[in-house]
Amino acid sequence: MSSLAWVAWLAASSTVIGAICADRLAGAGAPVPANPDSAAGQALIVAWRVVVALAAAVGSLIIVPLVAIPSRLPRPDNAAPYFTAGGYAIAGIIVGLLVAIGALTARAIAANVIASAAWLWALAVVAVADVVRADGDTSTAAQLGTWQFTDATWIHGMVNLPAALLMIVIALLIGALAAWPAARRGDNRVGVAVSGLAGPLLVAIAYLLAIPGLGDNDQHLSAFVISPYAVLAGLAGSVIVSSIGPRGSRAQARASRRAAAEARDARAASDYSDWHAALAEADAKADAKANARRDDEDEPSQDSWTKEPVAVGAGPELDSATDLESDAYAPSRAYGTSSVEPTGRTYSSDASKRAYAEDTVDDEPAPAASGTPATSTGRASVAPLWPEESSTAGKPADKPGRGRGRGRAKPSE
Repeated sequence: MSSLAWVAWLAASSTVIGAICADRLAGAGAPVPANPDSAAGQALIVAWRVVVALAAAVGSLIIVPLVAIPSRLPRPDNAAPYFTAGGYAIAGIIVGLLVAIGALTARAIAANVIASAAWLWALAVVAVADVVRADGDTSTAAQLGTWQFTDATWIHGMVNLPAALLMIVIALLIGALAAWPAARRGDNRVGVAVSGLAGPLLVAIAYLLAIPGLGDNDQHLSAFVISPYAVLAGLAGSVIVSSIGPRGSRAQARASRRAAAEARDARAASDYSDWHAALAEADAKADAKANARRDDEDEPSQDSWTKEPVAVGAGPELDSATDLESDAYAPSRAYGTSSVEPTGRTYSSDASKRAYAEDTVDDEPAPAASGTPATSTGRASVAPLWPEESSTAGKPADKPGRGRGRGRAKPSE
């Protein structure tokens, strides 16, 4: 089972590292869109990454015969081990193809895969050297991603505690250290955050494909159980680093916050000064209007006495000397004539018109008619509007008689 996990991981990691090398070696040969932010430019970039990953996968197919030929001899538990080995290699290449596209997108992912591969190969070399020095079996000496601690504490006979801690701590450290340069450069935060799971994910998928059997104190089973937790540890390390941000980001954030606060204070002070100035201007205008109104009341106009008084409701162009109706207070000729002078409108009237207005003389006295007495002023008497009482009206009325006939009228004789 250990060899099958190595086959799957070797195929996947070879595909990813091959795609990274091809992309770096392309250099000026890589297509450069005129407008990388446009949809066409983004499509061109993605197509280039897919092509490079496919080329790396094709190159990784060389692993299939390399692992299938040594395992051509049948085994008691597997009649066609070469077919199994080749299938694990192809599965690893497919997984590596998907991870390679992500590695070409984010440099932090590529760094994590390379650092993880370097650690696994170094650990395997040290394990094999230790077995060779002890004259042990080298076929099972190197285990993928962990160290086979012989005298160790086991949890429920399934998890080797020192080996589990080694996998988790190394995944955490590689996830943080591989993401640190990209985070300080200011690369994409998402790529930096997810970069920590790339290397441990290849190991976890390799153990998942191998599916070790159940047994007590089995090193392969322990690595199989702990590998998902190593993925989470690597992800935690990269997320912590991505939260720190690029170099000088905190200083820039503090400076931007300070500048924003100063701009806000300056804007508030400007608004306050403008508001104070507006209030002062409004008060000045109100005082000026009040003073003007007070001056108008204290100093009447010079031509106010020459203006003609106009009754309420009368039009501004009416002239009392000519525009009064015939049934008004007096005929228009009673008020004389008017003329417009530079100082205003003036009026003139003669004595006859004033006398007519005062009802002292007649305009045209008419002779008294015959039989009609005249008044002291020479006017003819006018018949009263109601009849006068008869000559008997002044005599006292007869008193009614006494006796039975009281209240009855006395018969005429």
